[in-house]
Amino acid sequence: MQQEISLLRKQIQQLRILVGLMCLGFVSLIIYSFRLPADKFEIIRAKGIIIEDRQGRDRILLGAPIPASTDRVRTDSNLVRKHWAKNFGDQNQYMKWYSEYYNSSIGMVVMNEDGFDRVLVGDRLADPNTGKRMFDAAGILWNDKEGWEKGGAGVNTSKDGTTSHSVMGVDDSDGEAVHIIALEDGTKGLVIGGENGRLMIGMSKKDGQWFKNKEAFTGIKYFSNEGKLIWEQKMNP
Repeated sequence: MQQEISLLRKQIQQLRILVGLMCLGFVSLIIYSFRLPADKFEIIRAKGIIIEDRQGRDRILLGAPIPASTDRVRTDSNLVRKHWAKNFGDQNQYMKWYSEYYNSSIGMVVMNEDGFDRVLVGDRLADPNTGKRMFDAAGILWNDKEGWEKGGAGVNTSKDGTTSHSVMGVDDSDGEAVHIIALEDGTKGLVIGGENGRLMIGMSKKDGQWFKNKEAFTGIKYFSNEGKLIWEQKMNP
């Protein structure tokens, strides 16, 4: 009997040691997980991400390119006709033009609860709903609550990829309102657009395209909407 009791005590002691080691290993694993979260989540790979709001509506699209969304007005021709085509004389003609617009982006698109694009960030950003861009836009764009473009900042690159220039601007109901430009030909300036023309303040090297100057120019020029020079004030160095 004494021998059996001694054996039982030995087994209990071994069991205690085993349980203790298991508990120690479990605690160590928990501590390691909290101390080194980066080792577990350092890289996340995905083709695209869609973030929904609490009502289950798509609100943020991320990807290269962004994933498709059934809630997005831009890619639903029925909603395009309902909300935008009505603002143009010939709705069928607008829809024909719109069918050739580029609606994707490489980066992120934030939509409001009605499915209109509000903010676009990234490369090869989508065309505005008023026409095709003459360049590839990279940077950030923002729209009003019905998806009409109201401004942006970034780099515009020609379709052939040979030229790029930085632009920052805001728009109003008449179109391009105020823009800061820095072009490859040395033109730097502030462009204010209005119903009757545009006012340009800045400088340009000779043969500048925007200031239409043959010689180097620094000053102010006002052009009509047809591109005719109305007034100018040159600043002498």
